[in-house]
Order: sequence, then C-alpha cells, then structure tokens
Amino acid sequence: MDDVLAQKIVEIRLLQEKLEKYESAADDATEGLWDWDFETGRVFVSKPWRTMLGLSNETPVDTPEVWRSLLHEEDAERVTQHLNDYIAGIRNTYREEFRLKHTNGEYRWILSKAQAIRNENGKVLRLLGSHTDITVQKTVAQALKKSEEKYRNLFQNSLVAMFRSNADTGEILEANDKSKEFLFSNDQAVANFYDVLHDRDRKKLLNKLEQEGSVDNLELPIKTSGDGPIWVSCNAIFYREDNVIECILKDITQTKENLLELQKVNFELDSFVYHASHDLRSPLRSILGLIELYRIETNQSIRAECIEKIQDSVKRLDDLVVELLSISRNDRVNDPHVEINLMLEINNSISSYYNASNTENLQIRTKVLQPVTFKSDLTRVRIILNNLISNAIKYRSYGKDENYIYIDAVVDNEQLVLKVEDNGEGIEESKLPHIFDMFYRATEKSEGSGLGLYIVKKVADKLEASILVESQELEGTTFKVTIPNTFEPDIDVNS
Repeated sequence: MDDVLAQKIVEIRLLQEKLEKYESAADDATEGLWDWDFETGRVFVSKPWRTMLGLSNETPVDTPEVWRSLLHEEDAERVTQHLNDYIAGIRNTYREEFRLKHTNGEYRWILSKAQAIRNENGKVLRLLGSHTDITVQKTVAQALKKSEEKYRNLFQNSLVAMFRSNADTGEILEANDKSKEFLFSNDQAVANFYDVLHDRDRKKLLNKLEQEGSVDNLELPIKTSGDGPIWVSCNAIFYREDNVIECILKDITQTKENLLELQKVNFELDSFVYHASHDLRSPLRSILGLIELYRIETNQSIRAECIEKIQDSVKRLDDLVVELLSISRNDRVNDPHVEINLMLEINNSISSYYNASNTENLQIRTKVLQPVTFKSDLTRVRIILNNLISNAIKYRSYGKDENYIYIDAVVDNEQLVLKVEDNGEGIEESKLPHIFDMFYRATEKSEGSGLGLYIVKKVADKLEASILVESQELEGTTFKVTIPNTFEPDIDVNS
C-alpha cells in the first residue's frame, strides 16, 4: 500500500513539473494561449493572453464566462455561435476574428484559433487555443480600405476623365464615369483608347511616354461621332513594370475654340487697322495734293475744280469716320426700342441720297403696309435703311434707259419684312459670300469704304434679324431683311 502511494506521489510530481513547464512556455510565447478543460469547466490562460487585455495575474479568468463578458456586442453572437458549432462538430475548424475589451476601455482585435481534443465518441474533452493581437493589422487594413474607398469615390466622381489602359494594345482596363464623354462612339463604349486617337497623335503620345515616362498637358484631338473632335489636355504616366498607362483627360474644346476666336478677332483687328488707316490716309493725301495744286495754279476754273475735289475727299473722309463710329457704337450701345413710322423713315432715307446723286432715269417706288405698331431700335433700323437704299442708288446701271428701286415694307405683330430691289449692276455670284466681310468691295468701280454691308450685318445681328440676298450680275440685286417686332400690344382681359 505504501508503494502504491509513493508511486502516485511521484506521478503527481511529474505531472506538476510538466504543468509548470507548460505554463512557463506559455508565458514566454508571443501568442496568448488558453486551455479549456471540459471535465472541470476551468480555463487556463497564459500571461501574454492577460497582457493583451491589460489583465493582472490576480484577475480571475478561469471560466468561459469571463471571455464572453469581454466580447464586443457586435461580435458576441457570431463568435459564440461559431464556437458552439465547432464544439458540436458542425464546423470542422475554428478560426475567428473578434474584439475583446481592454482594461483601458478600448477594444483589441484578436485572431483566435482552437483545436479540440475529443474522445472516441467525438465528445470534446479539452479545447486548446491561441489569441493573436491583430489590432495594428486591422487598423492598417481599415485605413487602407477607407483610403481605397476615398480614392474610388474621387476616381468615379472626378470632373476629369481618368482611366487605365494596356500600353501595348490600348485596351481600357478601368475607367471612371467622366471618361465616357471621351471613350464613347455612336453611344457605344470604346474598349480601346487608341481607337479614339489619330495615328499621328497616338505615336506622339507613346514616343513621349517611352522616352520620358510621363506627359504633361499634351493637347490631343479625340475622334467623335459628331461634327468635330473633342480637344483634350492629356496627363499620363507609363508604369513599365505593369505595362499600364494611367491617363487623365481634361476637355479643353471650349478653350481651343476661344483661342481660335481670339486669333480670328486679332486678325480682323489687324485687318481693320490696316484698311482703316489706308482709307483714312488716301483722301488726306488727295486733299494735300489738291491744296498744293491750288496754291501754284492761277487758272480759276482749275482752282474751282480743286475745291470741288477737296470737298469730295472730305465727304469720303467724313463718311468713313461715320461708318467707323457706327461699328464702335453698334458693339457698345443698346438703345431703347421705340415705335417707328416706316413710311417716314424710308422717305427720309430716300431724300438724303436721291437729292445728292445724279438720279436721271431713276424711279423709286415705295410700298409700306404697317397695320400694326412696329417697335425696334430706331438708330439701327436707320442704318439698315440708309445703307441698302444708298447702295441701290449708288450702284444702279447707268447704261440702262430705265433704272428702278422697289422698296417694300410689311409689318405684322411678329416682324418687319423689308425688301429693297433694284435692276442695277448686280453682284458676281462668286463674290456674294463675301459681301458682308469687312472692307470688301464687290466691284472695282466702288468708291465706298467696303464697310457698309459689314455694318448692316453687324447691326442685323444685334437686332436678331436675318438677311437674304439674291443677285445677278448686270441684272440687279434684292435684299430681304426680317427684323423682329418687339411691340407688345395691351391685352383687354375683359374682351
């Protein structure tokens, strides 16, 4: 009996030594180890297990209920269910991530793994497991996820087109919504970036990327199914290791159009200054020459002719200044619309030019139908009337036995339709498209500045009016001007 007792004491000591070694090894481990004895219901946890949660050695953690009490409420149901399923044999493995409460009030992310020791019937005898603190990894992963979500949101909602494409084939790998404006043709998505580039531009882009690795603000025309290209500013980076091009496109079509318009305006301004200075100096040189001739000439008839020619030059100079002022005023000033008596204005215009010209064999017929009030910009309407009527008188055919000018004006609530028809010299068909250009003279016989019809067109544009011209050389010309009527009659509600 004493021998049996002695043997048991030895076995207990050996078991105690093994337990102490196990506990020592568990305390030295980086992971927190735990051991749940199902026969006794007791739980052993290592020192690192406690350290992860800030628990002292005196804090009792010897039952599963302590662990359950530390679980985050959002994780508790899921983790407990999965553990129970593993114990019951429903799940083959146990590996879970959850949050446990630290003594400082914060939650630590834990990766928990366990292995069950079962008897021959599959009943769990012990559950051996480990805890690994993955808080840092989780924090980094969450920050990375938020960063990716932020990037994705910026990527998809960016006001510029952003996409990635294969450097060799041009295949679109990824594109945001804005890219659809550039990578669509006939309402179909373009799967290849190179398909919307002209060959010359594609080679230019790829050569620059190959040599420098990136491009900044490269201006490219993008092919579209519409009338013209979309101009873009391209910024791209070539990632050689992935053979991928990341590209940002910004629409600069309006900027390009504005630049072209500015260049056009500058050209017109240069042309205007050149022609205006030439036309201003020409009569001045003529006047200076005539004055010098007047000084040395004693013949009175020749001197009288000099005075007459000086007067003509001064008149041409004055007309040019008036026309230049009309151009400037038309761009700057908007006069209030007033009621206009068209018969009166047409007669005044005819009188101004009919009396000042050689009007032999010239008949002018006027028909005005104005049953309703006509309202518009009086100054601009006068400019149109004066130019069209004066041109019809000035460029009549002197070789014909009879010259006529027909002036028709018809007014309704919507508009004035003004027609000025003559059987004068007419205009060559090839010159018709240019008659409204600045300083354009349709005939070499013209003594005008070439600004009259240009002013008419500019004035008509201001009035939102339209102009149609029909002409045959040596047969005559008809101008038809349609001007909106801005008069608004009072409405009698009772009627």
